[in-house]
Amino acid sequence: MTKPVSGTKKSTSWLKWNLLLLLLAGSVFAFIQLQFWWTQLSPKWQGLELSWGSARVEQLSLQLPFSGHQQVQLEQLELGWTGWPWPLDLVKAKSLKAQLDIQLAASTETEQEAAPSVPTLPLWLPKVLTFEQIEVSLPCARLNTKLSNNTENTDCLLTGALTYSEQSQQIQLQLANQQAVFIEGVGDAKLALKALITPTAEQLQIPQFELSLLSSKLNWQQYQLSDLMLKLSGRAVWQNNLLQFEATEPLQLTTSYQQPDLQVQQLVLNASSLQLELDPTQLVNAQLKSDLKLEVKQLQHPLLKTLDWNWAGTVLYQQQQAQIEGRLANSLSLALDHKIQMAEQKVSASWTLPELFFLAGNPLQIGPFWPELLTLQKGKASGKGQLEFDLGSMALTKQQTELVLRDLSGIYDRTVFTGLTTKLKLFSEGAAWTVQTGDLKLQQINHGLVMGPLELNAVYKTKAPDWFKGKLDLKQLQLALFGGQVRGTQQQIDLSKDAKVLLQLDKLQLAELLKQHPSADMTGQGTISGTLPLSIEQGKLTVAQGSVAALEPGGKIAYQSQKAQAMAASNQGMKIVMQALQNFHFSVLSAGVSYSKEGQLLLALKLEGNNPDFEKGRAVNFSINLEENLPAMITSLQLSGQVSELVKKRVQQRLAAQKAKDARKE
Repeated sequence: MTKPVSGTKKSTSWLKWNLLLLLLAGSVFAFIQLQFWWTQLSPKWQGLELSWGSARVEQLSLQLPFSGHQQVQLEQLELGWTGWPWPLDLVKAKSLKAQLDIQLAASTETEQEAAPSVPTLPLWLPKVLTFEQIEVSLPCARLNTKLSNNTENTDCLLTGALTYSEQSQQIQLQLANQQAVFIEGVGDAKLALKALITPTAEQLQIPQFELSLLSSKLNWQQYQLSDLMLKLSGRAVWQNNLLQFEATEPLQLTTSYQQPDLQVQQLVLNASSLQLELDPTQLVNAQLKSDLKLEVKQLQHPLLKTLDWNWAGTVLYQQQQAQIEGRLANSLSLALDHKIQMAEQKVSASWTLPELFFLAGNPLQIGPFWPELLTLQKGKASGKGQLEFDLGSMALTKQQTELVLRDLSGIYDRTVFTGLTTKLKLFSEGAAWTVQTGDLKLQQINHGLVMGPLELNAVYKTKAPDWFKGKLDLKQLQLALFGGQVRGTQQQIDLSKDAKVLLQLDKLQLAELLKQHPSADMTGQGTISGTLPLSIEQGKLTVAQGSVAALEPGGKIAYQSQKAQAMAASNQGMKIVMQALQNFHFSVLSAGVSYSKEGQLLLALKLEGNNPDFEKGRAVNFSINLEENLPAMITSLQLSGQVSELVKKRVQQRLAAQKAKDARKE
């Protein structure tokens, strides 16, 4: 019986020694860890009281083991535990003050290449955690310049409180600026933050989050924000360094904006259905989705007329690709529906221009890029298109545009036009551009002489930047003029060199031609046809060896001029001419036509016929050279006021400018 007892004693003794060794090893390991953290935290304390289950410190300061100069100071700290080395059950302090500094020194190349480190969140919490007063100092001023008239308070101070109990399972955090902090060269800011945080072993939940920021003025470089107000409410989850945020109320941002070339009287941003997914170590993989509404009051820019603008749509960013879809509109009733996609350095967009009406104004005249001499007074327009843009080279790589114009009326320079209808198509790829008209029709053109309707079908191909040195494929050109038609034969026209266009004159009515001539001394009847070989030389029109002739059976001319009658009284030859032309019936009327770069129209006119009332109707033949400065004649017609008051004003301005130019030459 004694042998078993001896074995039991040996076994018990061996177990005690092993437990003692394990306890000693654990104590050494705990001491090493405690010494490491104790060294890192560099604690300093006053008024320490210890008991078996609690500790009280009147004042404790710690140096946090993060980059920069981070300090925490606690007053009237109370710690409680139920066993050792079990976690703390109670952490309570009257005051917690934190000085959070940021080091802005330039990092080394190795540091820049390394991924940013994100501190692991402490998910373990005691049963009771309370900080009745929190003060967090942020180095707002030191990130920029000294505070104005205040060298003592160089930080932005946030004050608030934090509480937690195991029963509620929620951290309640509240921080706010009691007074706005003014920073010289930056402005002022007033921040408020409220949050409920629910930590678990695997994640950190934030079921309630509220942020507000107020500032009367904020500056950054040349940009200035005034009367800034930002409000954001939502909930979030932090797990495995991934933040998922969802707004529970629309984000609201209101401010005024100013920089040297751009000013906005008021900007209002409203973001609803806001969702954000973010990994701080991989920012390029962030995801964002939101419905946005943006209102801009009185936007001022050198390239834009001062107007109100608004935009509404959706924004989606995921997998390093962005998509924006919505409608842009302004106070001139201009609207543009669009869808934009961005991936890497490529931007592709499709757009639709809803129907515009020009009766009450021109919604397209929003900046100086609109042609100064073009005024639209009536009609409607719509359009659609697609484009591709390269952000790397900042170049438009491809685009396709279709514009539909209906019954447009207006003035271009000194020409009044009405009833313009067409489907205009523009294509481009790189520097190559193509413009195509689809059955363009223009009801009337008034350039002093009234003509129309005009029908045109053509394709124009060119390359940037030599826009006016392309090739025109003229498929159809037909213009009603003086009761007849002017037709352009189907042809290819190269504008990079002197171009030629053959025009056919078909059945022009002499009565209509003379009716529009500024002189009322001549009337007539007859039908005229012919050809005009038109040349375009350095942007100027000329005609050489053109010809016109009256069709059978001829016609009639009646010329009665008081000035010519006075000349005929003393000139027998002129008297015979005037008597014959008072009622001249012609069988032949033909003329050679030439037109110079200087605007001189020359008609080598031949007339054969008779006047029944002159010398018993004997045959009379005339050879007359008529010369007319066509631009001067048209100017005279335009100054008559029958075209438009705006055209009349422009003609007078041009004449005054030419007169002043001629005076300087003298």
